[in-house]
Amino acid sequence: MKKWFVSGVLLLLALIAQPTTAQGNGRSPLIIQPGDSWTALALRFQVAEAALHELNPHMNPLRPPAIGTEVVLPETAVEQSGVLLRPKGNLLATAVVHQVSPWSLAIRNNRSSPYRPTLYQPILVPAEDTVPRDLPPGFASLELSQGVGVPGQAVGFRGQLVEGGAVTAFLGDNEMDVFANGEFLVGLTGTGAFFGTQQPTLHIQVGDAPPWRQPWQFRDPTDWEYQQLTLTGAAAEIDQQSIAEERERLFAIWEQNSGPAQWQAPFQLPINSYLTISSTFGARRSYNGGPYRSYHEGVDFAAYGGTPVLAAATGTVVVAEFLYVRGGAVIIDHGLGIYSGYYHMSSIAVAPGDVVTTGQIVGEVGTTGLSTGNHLHWDLLVDAVWVDAQAWLDQGMDCWILAGLNQPCP
Repeated sequence: MKKWFVSGVLLLLALIAQPTTAQGNGRSPLIIQPGDSWTALALRFQVAEAALHELNPHMNPLRPPAIGTEVVLPETAVEQSGVLLRPKGNLLATAVVHQVSPWSLAIRNNRSSPYRPTLYQPILVPAEDTVPRDLPPGFASLELSQGVGVPGQAVGFRGQLVEGGAVTAFLGDNEMDVFANGEFLVGLTGTGAFFGTQQPTLHIQVGDAPPWRQPWQFRDPTDWEYQQLTLTGAAAEIDQQSIAEERERLFAIWEQNSGPAQWQAPFQLPINSYLTISSTFGARRSYNGGPYRSYHEGVDFAAYGGTPVLAAATGTVVVAEFLYVRGGAVIIDHGLGIYSGYYHMSSIAVAPGDVVTTGQIVGEVGTTGLSTGNHLHWDLLVDAVWVDAQAWLDQGMDCWILAGLNQPCP
């Protein structure tokens, strides 16, 4: 019994001792980008992987360094340029594409012959002003929407393929929506406000090529709002079955990907005149003194009744009716699995199937449904996950996505 107890304590101390940022006697830390595997770093800086692990210890040395974290490099590190590839066949096709001698390429990578199959083994091709990174096989470039992910926000990747093939992607256990425009593609998903600080694995695979995996650092904000709500009288007797049925019906809509992006310009606020933002996205909520088990799924704008409500971006109306919880409701499909919702309105100015443009009036502020005063509840979903619409606007995710698909966004 004592032996197991001592072993457990030692393991716990080892876990606590794991550095959140790299430690050691090397030079300034390097911030990890997509494709900065231990193999890529060793080739890029001409150092042994063992030296990197010694300066950046981890309980699992085979685990790639997490995107957004820091690693320390040895003092002997000398940065090299080049392109890191994992060709399926031999070196001949790679040599032709990059206009280098196949034999010099073989010698550079310690291969006995350029004719022997590489079987996706790493190959460094000389190239000026290019950082060698271990990208998913078939990718020429890969970029993330955030270096360090933030829970409660839309996140994604964009890249360019060198060869075709169906692309699948996961963030942790959640499959991402992936959209392509020729060789350009974007992967999207959302993270809920309870996502927390963690390092989920980003998993990308092209066709039958080997899957690519790298952890991605997410850090939870420390400024979440906490709200204690007291429900009395009729409010405490809400029809939970109706709430669940409404939610189930809407998720059947939100989980659909209707097709390409319908917007061509940045999203905008859905209201031009309001008194205050009465509740932000992600605000933790406690009801009648209970635990904070839920959070606010949108942004509330307190405003005078009758204030016009505007479409945040071009899209197709998929819901326009009065609902039990959301009252006067309009939901717009913007394409690429992105939906915006406008709720508690006193009147509705559009119908299902209408194509609305940015700034078009879709209704008026009211206090219908489960509401305690005139306000507009505005929400945004990406890959059927509620995300912070204000952060979406601040980060310019709308144009970032279009640029990833090689489409203009003024």
